[in-house]
Amino acid sequence: MSEKVLKREISAEDKQFNKNKWLFSVSGLGRDMCYQLIASFLLVYIQFGTTLSVLQFTVISLLIGVVGRIWDAINDPMMGAIIEGTHLKFGKFRPWIFIGAVLTGIIVIVMFNVQSLVGWGFVAFMAIMYLLWESAFTMNDIGYWSMLASLSSKKKQRDQATTLTVIFAGIGAFAAQGVISFLYPGHVRLAFRWISIGIAVIFIIMQVIMSLFVKERPRAQMEVNEKISLKQMWRTIRQNDQILWMTLSMLFYNVGSAMLVGLAYNLYYLEIGYDGNAIVFVAIFGIFNVLAQVFYPLIVKKLGRKKLQIVSVALACFGYLGIALIGWWNFLPFNLITLSIFGICVFIGQALFYMASIINMTNCVEYNEYKCGERNEAVISTLRPFMAKFADALKYGIVTLILTVSLVYGLSQNISTLESQTNYFNADDVTITQQVEYINAVNKFRIEWNDATEEQRKDKDFVNEFADRIENYESNSLKPLAGHQISPDYINSIGDAAIMKVENKGVKGQEKTTFVSLVKNVENANDVLVKEDNVVYRLSMTYTDEATGTEYNAANNNFKAQSDLSMRLWVRMGVTLVPIVCIVIALIIQHKKFIITEDYYDMMLVEIDKHRKENGDQPIGDDSNAVNDILPPNDASDMDMPK
Repeated sequence: MSEKVLKREISAEDKQFNKNKWLFSVSGLGRDMCYQLIASFLLVYIQFGTTLSVLQFTVISLLIGVVGRIWDAINDPMMGAIIEGTHLKFGKFRPWIFIGAVLTGIIVIVMFNVQSLVGWGFVAFMAIMYLLWESAFTMNDIGYWSMLASLSSKKKQRDQATTLTVIFAGIGAFAAQGVISFLYPGHVRLAFRWISIGIAVIFIIMQVIMSLFVKERPRAQMEVNEKISLKQMWRTIRQNDQILWMTLSMLFYNVGSAMLVGLAYNLYYLEIGYDGNAIVFVAIFGIFNVLAQVFYPLIVKKLGRKKLQIVSVALACFGYLGIALIGWWNFLPFNLITLSIFGICVFIGQALFYMASIINMTNCVEYNEYKCGERNEAVISTLRPFMAKFADALKYGIVTLILTVSLVYGLSQNISTLESQTNYFNADDVTITQQVEYINAVNKFRIEWNDATEEQRKDKDFVNEFADRIENYESNSLKPLAGHQISPDYINSIGDAAIMKVENKGVKGQEKTTFVSLVKNVENANDVLVKEDNVVYRLSMTYTDEATGTEYNAANNNFKAQSDLSMRLWVRMGVTLVPIVCIVIALIIQHKKFIITEDYYDMMLVEIDKHRKENGDQPIGDDSNAVNDILPPNDASDMDMPK
């Protein structure tokens, strides 16, 4: 049959689906950019962009992880029930997708742009903002993934929509990872300020467009008549054993796959250095992750979902073992090349396993209709975001434990101190007079701290008194250090910062930056910072000696160079051993407990159609005439067919 004849036979429903699947899936770009900003980089922002004690860092991680998940246990199912009971002209899902996107965007902007708070004030602020973000994003997240299940019940169309959605979500995640990784090293607070605004705007615009132009399918009469109470909601979840097993499996998978993201930057900085080159690793992650998703239909056609999952987990575990072993011998060094080679195995393996698992999870909606006579997309789909966020909380807990027990967090506060102090020193409203006072004060306290005995530095009263003197230092009515939380433990790192002279700042083609001195080598800043027209002074963590070409990196000197074997082992185990165990458990659960194979799904559709016809509802029907234009030249009509 020719393509023209085939197109003429497409029903109006199929035409609408072909439009919906693209608008819906592309809108996921902004969603995953926003999610990655919080899930992957909130801890990075807190660790490297703020100066917190180990106790404060631990408390904020627990508040986000424990309190956030307690709220999730209430908020997520409640939101699912609210969506399920929504009967508006605008639809069942779109109102909440729309409202959630707008609120989330506003909260994200506030979260990263209120930067004057320090210490416990910052902990309280960030905990409140996270709970607000969680509440708003839940509206959008549950509405969005519930709507995916409702776009079509036809197997091929379901697989098309799910595949496209996961692909564009992956592209969004890659874009966020790449942009943020490239921009933030060296100026964390400023970078996250503008990144948050850009991502929030993209998220809102894309979700608003989707909400306005994607049409929801008419609800069957049984869905219109459904009255969802909390009791019924819990009964639905409890009776659907397949969604419960998939939730447990995906919980382990998400914890495992999140560990590489959660600790990757610490691993990279410990082994390679604190620079902007991590963007290369992130780019490789994005490219191969998306390629795996694009070729998923072709691969699953050859192997089937179950065999594909075994192969994908084996590939991912091989990659993790490789990452665990590099760097201990000269013939297998730890560098960007070896890290990327084994990383590719991890990325491809995890992407394929995730794709198959998401399709399995989405098929649990039809299982619910087959078993209980009710679809309840929103209630069933509630478990996916709840599981993802619960896994994220477990990741926060494990990452926090590793960073604190290994003492890597304390070491990273050298970088956080450098970041916050260079931002303060380089602010446009700070005068040269204040900069002179600042450098002289830093060196004064730095020398005093270094002259203190080892016993004094271990004495809590001495340290607290010294910290108070730094905080309250005042000279000539200026308080250059007040409010900037310079801990005595990390004041030496500021001495390694470079003073740079910038001539004709902002003048295109005429701006010139030259190295003046390291802060620690300045006896009197009045002799170094000379007021001249069209000249400003800046602190920098890096510079290159023009005479010798030698690159200097204060962050590496105070982080990578001071790390020890114990720190490296803790981080390496968190990045490799934990993911291997979790992903293998996820595979075992699905292979032992998940029964909805391709044949089982076909059988369910036949039974559901019979039941719908008996009730006078439109059957799901056969989709053999659907246009399969998902990813030419792959033949989507054969996607995921049983062998």
